[in-house]
Amino acid sequence: MRIVYLAWHGSVHTRRWAGWFAERGHDVHVVTCGGGDARDVDADGEELPLRYAVHELGTPRAGKLGYVLKRGAARRVVRRLQPDVLHAHWLTSYGMLALAADQAHVPLVVTAHGDDVLIAPNNALMRRLVQRVLRAAKLITVPGDPMHHAVVDLLAPQAPPAAGIAVFQYGVESARLAEAGRRARAAAAPGPLRIVSARALLQLYRVDALLDALALLDREGDLDFHCDLLGDGPERGALEQQVQRYGLQSRVTFHGSVTPAQVERSVGASDVYVSVSESDGVSLALLEAMSLGAIPVLSDIPANRPWVNDGATGILVDIDPVDIADGIRRAARLDREQVAADNLAVVAERADRDTNLAACELLVDSLVGVTWDAAIADGDAGSERAA
Repeated sequence: MRIVYLAWHGSVHTRRWAGWFAERGHDVHVVTCGGGDARDVDADGEELPLRYAVHELGTPRAGKLGYVLKRGAARRVVRRLQPDVLHAHWLTSYGMLALAADQAHVPLVVTAHGDDVLIAPNNALMRRLVQRVLRAAKLITVPGDPMHHAVVDLLAPQAPPAAGIAVFQYGVESARLAEAGRRARAAAAPGPLRIVSARALLQLYRVDALLDALALLDREGDLDFHCDLLGDGPERGALEQQVQRYGLQSRVTFHGSVTPAQVERSVGASDVYVSVSESDGVSLALLEAMSLGAIPVLSDIPANRPWVNDGATGILVDIDPVDIADGIRRAARLDREQVAADNLAVVAERADRDTNLAACELLVDSLVGVTWDAAIADGDAGSERAA
């Protein structure tokens, strides 16, 4: 079938989702506002080819208003492509473009990300937009139960769509990441406790609180450590100044935006993965860190609680420097290899990419009314037939 994604191609998760369906033989197109030139690279730094088409609408200006100005262009591209199914990621941007595409005869699938239904609805205008997108969808997917409850509330009094609200993570390549983590740990030289953060440098992710905690650890002197910050964002300047004020230049390294392969190597070689976000869906960065074998230290929020057993397979903390510092100390005392094995088992069971996207494929098939033959012969696509 022809699947058109309205999603930001700059996100590695968009590329992996689209790539998975393209590898299954579907005719996949991504319509994006910026990030159209993004590519993945392999472990050797070689660019990986795309298996799908990208349609770049240009980076929006003026925040969400910029997406309003992209509606006409999105409508023209979608009409020209004539998809069998339209799938929008991020409701307040690409969900709005899906509505503007005016393709009522095409089944609409929407995937809500954390702030779509947990934060954006606090604004009355955004709440109405999110509700319109959800009510137009034939299938809604969310990564966790807290977001499911939020979607039900936003839909009320309308019932969920016939195809339902599917709670699943589109997942990570758990087996491949586990092997990458084992290689990274074997190659890592002995040294201080290796701490890593792989979140964007946004206020939401409270990297400032992590730096406050690192300053406490540095002053108290009972733990030798180094922290790698993977990612970039508007808070970088302020965070760099914070590091300088604390005199942590030798203990904290800003790496900026790095490739997925570099993230895997760094997280896999690290001892502790820290994410103290104020709000979140189920974070794919966390699932990758768990598969790679780093011990997670996480903010004690609903999205994180189902994934770790506090004190055994990870640490849950308040977003408070003292508690975060204590959480890092507690994590350092855990058995790294036992935690890695336990967390890998959880991710493999509940958040493996192939398993979960295959479940999504079945749901999309049912919307379109086809049965997909996954047999791939001689590298060609499988076949579809009317259900």
